[in-house]
Amino acid sequence: MCVNHRRAFRHILTVLACILLAGGQPASSAEEKRARYLDLQQAIQRDFQEQHYDQAEKDCLALIELAPKDPGAQYNLACARARLGKAEQALAALEQAVSLGFADSRHIGTDPDLAALRKQPRFDAIVQRAKTLAVERLKGTYEKPAEMEGVRTIQRQPEGGLRYHLRMSPGASKEKPARLVVWLHPSGGSGNRLAESLVPRLHRLGYALLVPNQKQWMGWMGEEMDRLMGPTLRDAGQVEGIDPQRPILLGFSAGGQAALTAWSADPAPLGGLILDAAYPIHLEADPKTGGVRRARLVPPNNPAVRSVPILVLVGDADQGGRGLEVWRQVESAWGKAGVPLTIHSVAGKGHQWLFGAKEADAMEAWLGKQAPRG
Repeated sequence: MCVNHRRAFRHILTVLACILLAGGQPASSAEEKRARYLDLQQAIQRDFQEQHYDQAEKDCLALIELAPKDPGAQYNLACARARLGKAEQALAALEQAVSLGFADSRHIGTDPDLAALRKQPRFDAIVQRAKTLAVERLKGTYEKPAEMEGVRTIQRQPEGGLRYHLRMSPGASKEKPARLVVWLHPSGGSGNRLAESLVPRLHRLGYALLVPNQKQWMGWMGEEMDRLMGPTLRDAGQVEGIDPQRPILLGFSAGGQAALTAWSADPAPLGGLILDAAYPIHLEADPKTGGVRRARLVPPNNPAVRSVPILVLVGDADQGGRGLEVWRQVESAWGKAGVPLTIHSVAGKGHQWLFGAKEADAMEAWLGKQAPRG
């Protein structure tokens, strides 16, 4: 089936954050692109469900024109062309999807939409390339941590997890362990230096910063979050002087969306969220069209939300004010659900890193009010 159906919503959100929520373009243009992107996603879902493969091919080509680096668009084009009997063109699109980062070899090998391609000699090579890509993605691009005076830096590479380093206070110990703040980078780069600028403030309050330093920096995929929240955090808990229980997720842009996704799935393991330029939105199934639609994020039906405070930094010029507006729209409902939500508007700022001195002070005050460990 086409790749964006059901389980791939997290992939779509990452693509949206990567392609459409980046700075550097007028708010109206970004909004128009976002709306067009979602419209085409919905159309492609309908095309496949109704078996209108000619139209699916056209809609996929339109989506590729809008988002040429979206591997899912190329994959769906391959599926449409395979259904139309255009084997060579389908294989070319599938190769392009893998080249852009589509690494789910199991999905490629079992997708009924691609059944007509499996006897083609090139098909097995494409599947193998996807497997190789998945392995390479685990390695990713390594960013060596810079020296920080007065900071203890520990590097770790856990089996099954993400390679990372810890920025710890030299005073953290088994008797007085530091709690964790976990950095979730934006799309297109690690942003590690941005997060590490907050280290002195974190140390004053008894926190250490966990920084992934080897992965693909395009965005956050579900498998990467699983590795981070599972093997990586378990490994960090083995470091003397670290308390890994209920970490606080610090996410910027696409990293903030990943933090919200983790919170929505299960808030109980989390100690809080710090969100910079992220939005309370998600993509959900549209029962009328069979596709997806953008919707306001509803807190999970879990009493644990009451013990997971959320600090939001949002520029009042982000997306022409719409970023702040959508937070204000959910504020009351989230409060009624018991979510400890603090929204900090930053005057004159758009979709960007928002931690100036005033905002860092606000974060420090917010962290200082959080409940003790456990």
